[in-house]
Amino acid sequence: MTMNWKYAKPIKEKLMTLEEPGKTLPFDADRRLVDEVTAQCDIKALVESLKGKDEKEAQQAIMTFGRRLMELTIELADGKYIDRTGEMVEKVTRQTGISFPHRFERYVELAILASRPTDRWNITKATTKELVLQVSSCSLNKAMSEAGLTLPCKEMCLASFEVASTKTGDNLNIEMTKTLPKDGTCEFTFSLRP
Repeated sequence: MTMNWKYAKPIKEKLMTLEEPGKTLPFDADRRLVDEVTAQCDIKALVESLKGKDEKEAQQAIMTFGRRLMELTIELADGKYIDRTGEMVEKVTRQTGISFPHRFERYVELAILASRPTDRWNITKATTKELVLQVSSCSLNKAMSEAGLTLPCKEMCLASFEVASTKTGDNLNIEMTKTLPKDGTCEFTFSLRP
């Protein structure tokens, strides 16, 4: 097959511009995003509100908190506190048609960072078919334990992940494969469904 150079686009037109003159955006998350999310989605206030509730009520409150956390994170990360990373992730998705894992991962990481800035977590696998997140230190789990609550806190994470999945349009199978109390880490596996 021979290339008809007459109709080929110049290389300059195919490349993505990372900088736009007159528009400065940081690559890192804006600290104000963390401050605003933390103020509106306070882990300590959540734990206090769980005291005295039965298990079903408490689980519902945890799920509602997780959904609200991710909705707020997405709203702020895509609007008021958009950064260069978010802009580039969206641009690459539009150009390639590939959303997962980058869009979903960005929201998950920002929600953890914004609501629990002292937590230790790591992405151990990120491919276009699977994403694995491990959380080895969780301030919600710790606060609940210190308050004498024995409720599973995984519902917060799972609810927030569902919101992120809906936002990105990624049809995901979301599993919790390890838990902090039993395995020393919470591990979540996100697999793209065919």
